[in-house]
Amino acid sequence: MILFYFSEAFRVFRRSPFATVVTISITAIAVFITTVAIFMLFVSNQLSEKVIRNIEVRAYIKDSVDSTSIETMKTQLRSFTFISSLKFVSKEDAAEEFRTETGEDFRSVLDANPLPNSFVIKFIPEKVSEKNFNIYVKEIGAVDGIDEVIYDYNVVIKIINLLRTSKTIIYIFSFLLLILSIYLVYVHNKMQFENNIDLYRTMKLVGSKISSLKIPLFLNGILIGLIAGIVCVIINYIIYYLLTAMINNLKFSIVIRGQQFFLPLIIGFLLGLLGSIIYSFKISLKIDE
Repeated sequence: MILFYFSEAFRVFRRSPFATVVTISITAIAVFITTVAIFMLFVSNQLSEKVIRNIEVRAYIKDSVDSTSIETMKTQLRSFTFISSLKFVSKEDAAEEFRTETGEDFRSVLDANPLPNSFVIKFIPEKVSEKNFNIYVKEIGAVDGIDEVIYDYNVVIKIINLLRTSKTIIYIFSFLLLILSIYLVYVHNKMQFENNIDLYRTMKLVGSKISSLKIPLFLNGILIGLIAGIVCVIINYIIYYLLTAMINNLKFSIVIRGQQFFLPLIIGFLLGLLGSIIYSFKISLKIDE
């Protein structure tokens, strides 16, 4: 019986080769775009987290604040749950930073150091977004002894919004292709079933089980999905090979490599099976169908 199921599944390919090729092609595209979407999710999340983690806010301290009050301010700032790191920069350290960055030493001209003490503050990525960032900055600025809070967040906001927009477009495109692939597998099974309606009617008359009608369709859908997945794996390997050949220092993480060579097969399998299952609901043992 198992041999019969597989022979029927492969016979579907021979009965409608053009429709099979089209279905496999669209399914392969859907699988490829879906893997790209997952890759983009992985990369953009890492990039967004890295960008936010490296955002620095500099909170300048009033000149009238003494060392004891500075320690109190440190304690208060460290109590904020959105702050990941807090660094105190003294007037002397600020002057050294200025000299390092500009190559000029104003201390040779000025007797007093005009630079104030300050805190360099970084944030926890998971707790920061473009909606609450300004709220956090105001909370920092409200700490007693803080004179001014300086930051440049506009560029970062634009980058995060761009990443989010790109992900949204990819997700929508992937979803539409997934639906199209499932529909094509559904139509493919419907066409081959209707083209061989006399054969299936005869099988019903001789008392064949419903599984004898449905299982070949399931196998056919799974084969279509797996072939599409294999095509996608080949495409991913070619892209991986070309990228590593062009960029010698390019390295991919284990997660990305796993996505490249295993996820397409899983997605293809699920797409093919789902399209067949949806159509199988229309199949019954009633002779008049």
